[in-house]
Amino acid sequence: MSEITFSARAYCKIILHAAKYPHCSINGVLLSKSSTTKGKEIEFVDAVPLFHIALNLTPMAEIALMQIDELASQNGLVISGYYTALENVRDCSFEKANHRISDKLTSNYPSSCLVVVDNSKLGIQMDNVALKVAQFVDGSYKLSDTNRICLKPDTTLDICSQLLEKNGHNLIVDFDNHLDNISLDWMNPELNEEVDNLVAIYN
Repeated sequence: MSEITFSARAYCKIILHAAKYPHCSINGVLLSKSSTTKGKEIEFVDAVPLFHIALNLTPMAEIALMQIDELASQNGLVISGYYTALENVRDCSFEKANHRISDKLTSNYPSSCLVVVDNSKLGIQMDNVALKVAQFVDGSYKLSDTNRICLKPDTTLDICSQLLEKNGHNLIVDFDNHLDNISLDWMNPELNEEVDNLVAIYN
């Protein structure tokens, strides 16, 4: 069975983005290696947080995607997924999650994924994968079996829990933050380093 894999960096940044703005809907995009563009197997190696104020501001989204796409291509990566956490903590439906960005992804990446944070599974201690994933198959997004979703390394939930305990969500910078203060880097080098250090410690 083909897998949908999230690196520690990608998974932690999604969860920390949601944790930083629990009162808002948030969104972002996921990056994978451009060499793996065939088949349904996909490994997300990074996440780029986009917005928490107004998710549907198309001009801002287009600017963000152009910048992300350029930087990603320089590093052999491609935008291959879209993630969101909805404002209503009881809501993790795909009906409200779909967005112009997720629709646009399918033309560039045929097996792109739509990822929704399962708010019911969020907490300081992460015991379960708090994501629901749908993959684009035969012209529409279809819910993926939870058995297909895996984290790499296996200690990712422990790493995420430690970051949450240390208030690591305060480190995350999304594109909204960058627009408020352009000195803030939406690629999150400081947080990336923190995650990589924890991966080294736990493994």
